[in-house]
Amino acid sequence: MIEFPGTEQDVRQLERFLTATEKMPSSPELDDLRTRALAHAERLSNAVAIGFAGEFGAGKSSLANMLAGADILPTGPQHLKLPLVIVAYADAPETTVGWWDREPKTYSGIALEKAAADEPDFISVGLNTPALQDVSLFDLPGSGALDDTYKQTLSLLEYVDCAIWCSNGTNAWRETERHLWRQVPQKLRDSSLLAVTHADLLPDETALDRVVKRLDKEKTGMFHAVVPIGTPVAVRAMSQEPEPDFDLWESCGGQNLAEQVLRIASKHRLEDLEAARKDLADHFLPYLAKHQDPEASENEQPKADGSVIEASLSSTLPPLNNPILEDWLAAVASIYEDLREASDMEPAAFLQSCQEVVEDFAERLESGDEIDPDADWIPGEFEKATDLLLLLQFESGKAPLKDAVSILAQLSDNLAWAGSTVASAPPKTGT
Repeated sequence: MIEFPGTEQDVRQLERFLTATEKMPSSPELDDLRTRALAHAERLSNAVAIGFAGEFGAGKSSLANMLAGADILPTGPQHLKLPLVIVAYADAPETTVGWWDREPKTYSGIALEKAAADEPDFISVGLNTPALQDVSLFDLPGSGALDDTYKQTLSLLEYVDCAIWCSNGTNAWRETERHLWRQVPQKLRDSSLLAVTHADLLPDETALDRVVKRLDKEKTGMFHAVVPIGTPVAVRAMSQEPEPDFDLWESCGGQNLAEQVLRIASKHRLEDLEAARKDLADHFLPYLAKHQDPEASENEQPKADGSVIEASLSSTLPPLNNPILEDWLAAVASIYEDLREASDMEPAAFLQSCQEVVEDFAERLESGDEIDPDADWIPGEFEKATDLLLLLQFESGKAPLKDAVSILAQLSDNLAWAGSTVASAPPKTGT
């Protein structure tokens, strides 16, 4: 099972950096950091874009339909001329018509013919397919060997993160295809697959093996992998009732292709995530620490005193009187249990644990179902506390630890008021 790495926490940290620096005086350094942070946040918030490209008749639209799990893109000889078509996630089916130089418009449902009549630069089709939350599919117009359409293909490939070049297995990987693909940036080639389509039309497995063996030798520096696929067979396998024919799906190459696509997309996402985390650790968070507390020393790193901290917290915690408060105190108690078991825990590790717990409850409180309607200010307190705990990790000495305890105690007081159903609840306070 190939799973995508989670990005939500990293995106929130990037957004907090952008929010915290929004009103700071502009400087070349800060402007550059904000631009990079915004780019990271946008990349990690969007699905990985998978482009399907190839010469006319290579079967790229059939392949995109298969992976989308819906027969929405026209295939084979047809009169409907389409530009770039993007298949992406949406809560309900919709078709958006777009132009590079003006506002788009949206039709409900799947309306490709109506959209094509508007002569757009691109069309986006929204489907409620869970897999499309991680990847979006870009079906590029087919290219020809003897015209300038390959230039359009090269231009549109700039918008994708990974690509699948579809080559007809009956005459696979022709010189015209190699000529176009050599002009693609190396980074994209390293994140791309060569799909040998119409593999079911080859006379036998021996012929297919010969084709794949030849292409495996030629893929170095051109593709991440070569994947044969009999698309019509794969579609037929998945449409069987009462359940898909998984043996047929695997034997025709459908399973292998799906796994390879997810593998390269997941690898790309991980690379983006690692780049964002490196900038957060090396540039964004240190910049905040430097400009919000320039006198903080980086030399002193004393150990956390669990007994002192726990005693301080216990003296300020209110009595249990509501469900969300009980969960909150259980989570805080878990932090201190870890602290007792690891007597050598670094202060930064303790502060990070506090931050993660506060962040989890900030998300939970967003629904507003567990707190008093008049306490709509409390989720904002948890958001602010998350930022404070993040900044405290760049300070040294005992003061940040005491501040963290005070923050947790104050949030406990807030939750006691917000979720309480007894008359003796503590008065409303703020951080």
